[in-house]
Amino acid sequence: MIQTLKYSDQQIVEGILNNDQTIIQHFFFKECKPMFEYIAHAVFDDNVEHNELVNELFLYLRHNDWHKVRQFDFRSKLTTWVSVVAVRFFQKMRMQMIETTPIDTLNNQESIYKSALGNEKTYMALYRAIQQMPNPRYKEAIIELELNQSKPEIVAKSMNITVDNLYNIRRRARLQLKTIMLKGGYYA
Repeated sequence: MIQTLKYSDQQIVEGILNNDQTIIQHFFFKECKPMFEYIAHAVFDDNVEHNELVNELFLYLRHNDWHKVRQFDFRSKLTTWVSVVAVRFFQKMRMQMIETTPIDTLNNQESIYKSALGNEKTYMALYRAIQQMPNPRYKEAIIELELNQSKPEIVAKSMNITVDNLYNIRRRARLQLKTIMLKGGYYA
């Protein structure tokens, strides 16, 4: 029989503030899982992955020596409080993403790929594979970092995320693109 860990809100807050990895993992990946699923669906239309949300919220809460967590006053359940903080944070992030997303035509995107790749066959394969990527943030990371070779700091700022999270997104985007290219037979 699998034993499930159960911590009080006080233990979780103390564990987070003391950087207890067991408690941090338990809280963010088990207790907050339904919250992250809700946010992924309701705020981002299922276009972000669970780990990306966890990473962003973790970095937000950890900022300034866990300042936000230190504000929790135990007048509600910790998961309820974190849900309110998280929904507000991600709604604000989503609004900033919408406000700063450039409107590129298909022709502009195609010219970016053509200028980045000399081989027309390779360009077409890469272009088709990128268009099949379901996550628009992954597409943006690949296009900006790999094809346009933009500076990570600038891309992170335009996407309203941290540079550390941008690198995580790029890693996942590369894996997704590779999988699409392998399944689609784009590699010769």
